[in-house]
Amino acid sequence: MRPRLLIITNLYPTPWENLRGTFNFQQFNHLAEHLDIRIIVPVSWKDRFKHRNSLRKELAEHPLQNKVSYPVYWYTPGCFRGSYGWSMWASLQWQCRKLIDDFQPDYLLSSWAYPEGVAGTRIAQSLGIPAFVKVHGSDINITAQHPDVKPQIHDWGQKVAGVASVSFDLKQKLEKLGVPGSRIHVIYNGIDHQRFHPSDREAARRMLHLDDAPFLLYVGDLKARKGCMDLLLAFLKLEDKHPDLKLYIAGTGAMQSTLQQTIEQTGVQEKVSLLGKVQHADLNQWYNAASLTCLPSYNEGVPNVLLESMACGTPVVATRVGGIPEVINSDCGLLTEPGDIEALARALDNALEKNWNQERIHQHATGFSWEENTRKMLNMFLNNGDPGK
Repeated sequence: MRPRLLIITNLYPTPWENLRGTFNFQQFNHLAEHLDIRIIVPVSWKDRFKHRNSLRKELAEHPLQNKVSYPVYWYTPGCFRGSYGWSMWASLQWQCRKLIDDFQPDYLLSSWAYPEGVAGTRIAQSLGIPAFVKVHGSDINITAQHPDVKPQIHDWGQKVAGVASVSFDLKQKLEKLGVPGSRIHVIYNGIDHQRFHPSDREAARRMLHLDDAPFLLYVGDLKARKGCMDLLLAFLKLEDKHPDLKLYIAGTGAMQSTLQQTIEQTGVQEKVSLLGKVQHADLNQWYNAASLTCLPSYNEGVPNVLLESMACGTPVVATRVGGIPEVINSDCGLLTEPGDIEALARALDNALEKNWNQERIHQHATGFSWEENTRKMLNMFLNNGDPGK
């Protein structure tokens, strides 16, 4: 009988947001080759009401379709942030108790520090099984800085059997929060190398119905902290030196209307395109067609966007934050400081002028795989959860 793993996470595709948490989607599929898995995806009561007619819609290409539950997460938005862990625990106890009892998990993984880390650890303790937490970036860089949240992360840090951190940078931040370093495993996310690999640039552009003009690519949520506006402003500074350069922005989010307004006000509608959502399966063509991929974030864990771009042999320009410097070397891209638009423009200019070695970039990216990620995750479960297995 295979070991049973229960996962609790908000970072996972839903019937109305099929691109959410694609890294978790891939990781859990690989873990399911070795473990019996059930996934609980708590859904905000606001989202549940908004998308109440979409819940029964099936997700395409979803091998774990029948092993995922979407219970309602009841909480008071914007208030009593310190109670969110308790609220999620109560919500899951009320709606998922039978599912959990029937499944009888051997391990429990919470994939997000708060509130999942608090709720999952409490559930694992009630079952008498090892609890694990995976941290990603914003959950530690932003959420954990709230004064009511810090002590709760410190608390579950004393109780868990292990923590999977996607970077050494996050490990150091967890240790400052009081999580014992001996329990923290740095496990980088992987890349689907069958999907992301080098291909002919001209062919990729033809597939996307693009001309042969060089272009910058942004892939991610359109949020201020992701630096998407910084990228647009830096792009505008390159117009004189790179008059043919274009910018394609893939993603949706709160900054979308602001970006569109700036594009129209500066008269660059012919050079800058907001692509909206681009399916994960289609990104290989975009990475291969691009001259550079740029992600000028203000904080990060280790963004898969950069790993996937490098797997396609496409160089990157990113900010020197979080775990990004751990995975990018001078053969693969250039780093700059967050929020410095002048420096970002210079880095983009230098990257556009540099003669990159596509094969060297690709080879560097081969060091990040879901197979290696799975091996390390399984080792964490088995050794930290039950050394006798």
